[in-house]
Amino acid sequence: MSDGRGTPPSTDIFASDLLEGETALVTGGGTGIGKHIALALADHGADVAITSRDMDHLEPVAERIEAKGRRICATTADIRSRDEVDAMVETVLDELGEITILVNNAGANFLSPAEELSENGWRAVVGTILDGTAYCTFAVGEHMIDNGGGSIVAMGATNSERGAPYHAHSGAGKAGITNLMQTVAAEWAQYGIRANTIAPGIIETEALSSVWDEAGRDRDQIGRDIAMERLGSPADCVPITLFLVSDAAAYVTGSYFAVDGGQLVADAGHHLE
Repeated sequence: MSDGRGTPPSTDIFASDLLEGETALVTGGGTGIGKHIALALADHGADVAITSRDMDHLEPVAERIEAKGRRICATTADIRSRDEVDAMVETVLDELGEITILVNNAGANFLSPAEELSENGWRAVVGTILDGTAYCTFAVGEHMIDNGGGSIVAMGATNSERGAPYHAHSGAGKAGITNLMQTVAAEWAQYGIRANTIAPGIIETEALSSVWDEAGRDRDQIGRDIAMERLGSPADCVPITLFLVSDAAAYVTGSYFAVDGGQLVADAGHHLE
């Protein structure tokens, strides 16, 4: 388990220069899963750009990446706006020269019964999850097409595969991400671009903990409902990301990888006694 200060031990199997010469953009790169991925990309040789709406979240991560000897670009953007996404991507290209890896990680969520979702609440979550992923993918994709290829990874979620009470907005947005990645994988393979979806299960991030605290959810009970009987950590999502953005996954595109501790299969195989 990572201590939060560097590359998770499970990534030691990857060469330290695995991503030498690559330049990655990680959305939502200042906190949670995105922070861990950004740091691991730098640990394995990539220069890194990180973006979110809050520079206060980005600056500590940027300092750590710079201390690793990698080039870093930290820039803010509201990815629900295509204009802001285009400006953010131009800033990254101006500072780092290229983008060969895109990790669409930024998200948003809150719990709400479907019948109580307001238009603003729906748009805030779906706009960040689906629109933001689409805008970043299209903007960076244009550059990758002109630049000879690249790898795109998007963070979906296992709650997109089945009904997830109180998550109608986020579940719908995450389901759209999977189809979006499959579609651009099919369209852009001719340009040397690969696109895949990672679907985390219940990953205990700061944002999720806040949502649970507000809703009074029991973490221990949630963990018992997972086949591996524990919640995930952000570090659990790092190794599959490193694999997918590296040349080791050169023949992998349009695919979906659940990282959920067996949550999706727990109903079929858990507590058989």
